[in-house]
Amino acid sequence: MVNWAEIDAKWQTAWREARLFESEPSDKPKFYLTVAYPYVSGPMHIGHGRTYTVPDVIARYKRMRGYNVLYPMAYHFTGTPIVGAAKRVARREPGFVKVLTERYRIPPEMLKEFENPRFFANYFARQSELSYRKGMERLGFSIDWRREFTTIDPAYSKFITWQYHKIQSAGLIVKGRHPVKWCPNDGNPVTDHDLLEGEGVEIVEFTLLKYRYGDQILPAATLRPETVFGVTNLWLNPEVNYVSVRVGDESWIVSESAVNKLRQQGFDLGETKPVKIDFNKKVEVPLIHKMVPILPASFVDPDNATGVVGSVPAHAPYDYVALLELQQNPEPLLKHGIDPEEVAGIRPISLIEVAGFGESPAVDVVRRLGIKHQRDPKLEEATAEVYRNEFAKGRMRDWVPKYAGMPVSQAKIAVREELLAANEGSTMFEFSAKPVTCRCGSPVVVRVVEDQWFLNYADEAWKNKARACLARMHLVPPETREQFEHTIDWLHEWPCTRLVGMGTPAPWAPGWIIESLSDSTIYMAYYTIAHILKTIDPDSLSDEVFDYVFYGKGDPLDLSRSTNIELEKLERMRREFSYWYPLDYRMSANELIPNHLTFHIFHHALLFPDLCPRGIVNFGIAVLEGQKMSSSKGNIVAINEAVAKYGADTVRLYLMSTVEPWQDFDWRANEALAMQKNLERFVSLAEEIISLPDEKVSSFDQPARWMLSRLQEHIRGATEALDSFETRKATQHAFFMLVQDVRWFMKRESRLEVRAHVLKLVLDVWLRLLAPLVPHICEELWERLGRSRFVSIADWPTVDVGLVDREAEFAESFLLRVLEDVGKITKVMRKEPKKLCLYVAPEWKWRAFQIAVEHSRAGAVDFGKLMKDVEERLASGLQKADLAKCLQQMVQEIRKMPQQELDVIASKSLDELQVLKEAADFIRGEFGLSEVHVFEADDPARYDPQKRAMMSLPLRPAIYLE
Repeated sequence: MVNWAEIDAKWQTAWREARLFESEPSDKPKFYLTVAYPYVSGPMHIGHGRTYTVPDVIARYKRMRGYNVLYPMAYHFTGTPIVGAAKRVARREPGFVKVLTERYRIPPEMLKEFENPRFFANYFARQSELSYRKGMERLGFSIDWRREFTTIDPAYSKFITWQYHKIQSAGLIVKGRHPVKWCPNDGNPVTDHDLLEGEGVEIVEFTLLKYRYGDQILPAATLRPETVFGVTNLWLNPEVNYVSVRVGDESWIVSESAVNKLRQQGFDLGETKPVKIDFNKKVEVPLIHKMVPILPASFVDPDNATGVVGSVPAHAPYDYVALLELQQNPEPLLKHGIDPEEVAGIRPISLIEVAGFGESPAVDVVRRLGIKHQRDPKLEEATAEVYRNEFAKGRMRDWVPKYAGMPVSQAKIAVREELLAANEGSTMFEFSAKPVTCRCGSPVVVRVVEDQWFLNYADEAWKNKARACLARMHLVPPETREQFEHTIDWLHEWPCTRLVGMGTPAPWAPGWIIESLSDSTIYMAYYTIAHILKTIDPDSLSDEVFDYVFYGKGDPLDLSRSTNIELEKLERMRREFSYWYPLDYRMSANELIPNHLTFHIFHHALLFPDLCPRGIVNFGIAVLEGQKMSSSKGNIVAINEAVAKYGADTVRLYLMSTVEPWQDFDWRANEALAMQKNLERFVSLAEEIISLPDEKVSSFDQPARWMLSRLQEHIRGATEALDSFETRKATQHAFFMLVQDVRWFMKRESRLEVRAHVLKLVLDVWLRLLAPLVPHICEELWERLGRSRFVSIADWPTVDVGLVDREAEFAESFLLRVLEDVGKITKVMRKEPKKLCLYVAPEWKWRAFQIAVEHSRAGAVDFGKLMKDVEERLASGLQKADLAKCLQQMVQEIRKMPQQELDVIASKSLDELQVLKEAADFIRGEFGLSEVHVFEADDPARYDPQKRAMMSLPLRPAIYLE
């Protein structure tokens, strides 16, 4: 039984005492990587563990490759979520308090302290056993902890002040009217970091079409104003409470819940009173001034926009299906006094033509997908398909006045402008999905603010700088490039200040605070000097200090005199930044592409245009037993709990082995336990190897040559994988496949001195391959192996081309196939066999096989040409039909063979007789046989009572058992 806790503690202490991961500029090549610092509103859980283990594996790997590596860490305190959490404690919310006291074991008498946001944040950053600092230390991360900071440290605030002075002087901070996500409880704009629910939800701009209902207006929200020409009816939900509200000098009818939305968005609202909808009245469609009926529809959501929906069944699958249902089941119509005959006469009106679709695209798609009712989930797919194709390829039909022949993408804008100009339309904003909930627990609304400060990401010159920066970056996985490009294109004004929360005061408006996604864009530059800034009075940190450190601007001696900062510290900070920048790789979650990661590109492009990050690696999400994790709800596995149960290396190996970093990861307790067992078996195997005597041998036999060649393949595979950030692939080579190969070798190798010598060579390499993944146990075994320095800073193994032996690998693969074939036969025999005869293919079959390989390597095999070629070059003595059958079998075998084996065969045939004779004792032991005989198929002295020899093929010996 391995004492994981003891081994973890031993080597974490040893690394710390040796200051092994404290990085200073040197003459070595550098590798600088960062990962998004944690927002410390709760404990560190295994989802975070995965996020931070990936960069640690890469940092350790690069260190062993000879790089001077910097992997720093800090904590994000800025913004409203921690303040919101502290307020929830102050209110003593029962559910939240229960999570804190029962799940996170916070003594009830301490709760008063958690009302202070700073205490709350620091507790989960560094103080608690569940904290990020302790979690990262327990996982053995190779972090330079001297550079640790929080985003409310005075020195960091000075850095942010410098940053925003630069952005302001570039004219990229603007004040204006803009829709934002708004928490009514906090009286503050919120962004994704502030949300309990609704991360990634966008604010969508709707056009309100003003349908005339007598002297009142029913405003229907739409994303497709150009389809107004195809409206057949209006949808209202008879179960919804509608109200009449004065909007400016008009009277609007909307759902009750829409009133507050309109108020938040700056509409001038007057008296509100209940109203009853008369379904017998018709409404006048704006722009085209046609009268259409109002129809009942339960699918109309009162909480979506105004609760009023226009119907365009030719181009909206939902509308078409709803209309069909009413026509087929008129009962709801009769209930509201609507004539079913009138509704039966409604037909879709096609106004858009799209290549590949018929008259009405919505009708086509609904029929093709077999959609029968409004509850069919395929309706979402149908809607997306229609909208996508119509927007990209659609044109307005010739009958549409003013807009005939116009692309839909242009008509959408033109029709909207006409509606607004004629006061037959308006604008409203809504979320793209719901719910959206602030961390304080309050529902978030869309609010149009008048006096908010924004970062003007809509500025085209700034966008172009960001595009140029992105074009030079290496992105992992590469398909994220399209997401980044899309984000740069659509990104507009971003609210960068808050009135509530922790953080840096806005330099131009001290009552405002820079929000959390806006103060975390270039802190990678701050890491380079963070440890030195701790020794400097923050009040001395003027903009001129940062200008010198980051741009080399100014005279350091004059700066030293004016700020009282020692010259040596100023010059050291300049050296640190100049050495470490640009950042080599930024690592973060896929879900941050629409905000943080793209902001980080924008800000680097503006402030460090010649030092843009070299690459970004994006991560998938992590879930727990298929469920989303939530620290605020206690649905997590905390890192300290996982490490205590399984050991740091088990947790690391499990997190790295199941999927690649950019794929979603699902923590399963039974799988984690299985990984612990796997690692324990590896330790037992390594200890067995260490106990073997030191032996020297002068020559290697087939199994030894195979093992050493396979080792080179795993070195190559693990190296290429880690160069590409493929931690799962690296784990496969460095752990699972190598375990398998070593166990096979130990079975195969009968010479004890060769086995001991080769296994010691293998283990030396093996521990170095595994060190980035499971560093604690590798250090322990490295020490037991008699090595003096830390394996964490040992040289990474390199491929020894002299040990690459494709023929040995091919021969062993051949032997395995033979064993599989023999095994299949023994399973169906009634009695256990005692005698095995193997008959290897004669020389002429091998030559025919190589000719077939030549044809296969040249492309698709033309069987007629192959037959002719073999007949001309060989004298097989077979009838044409027998030769054809033989060649067909050969071609089938060749198609199943890996390219590497075909390459070997093309140059040299395998001596099957020798391989099998050398392995005869091994084969006998594997199957418990008394005799194993190997013959050439054409050996006249062979024992072959059932004439099996004639069935032999290259690499497929004929088999006889008795």
